[in-house]
Amino acid sequence: MFLSNEDVVALTGRKRPSAQARFLHSLGMKFMRRLDGSIALRQEELDRHTLTKPREVKQRRSLDLSLLRRPVVA
Repeated sequence: MFLSNEDVVALTGRKRPSAQARFLHSLGMKFMRRLDGSIALRQEELDRHTLTKPREVKQRRSLDLSLLRRPVVA
């Protein structure tokens, strides 16, 4: 889902697509330009750069130390 043009103007505080593009690029956001020159910004991209949705944290598996605990047989 894409943000509407009004939402992009509210986010950037700029009306011209070229100024919006410079602003979004300075924030490191990925966006596309439509054929008419307007900015297409995905909602997921905005969520990735804001605190509205927490990032998914990958959990690491714990190490299996059972082999180290065995008695050594000589």
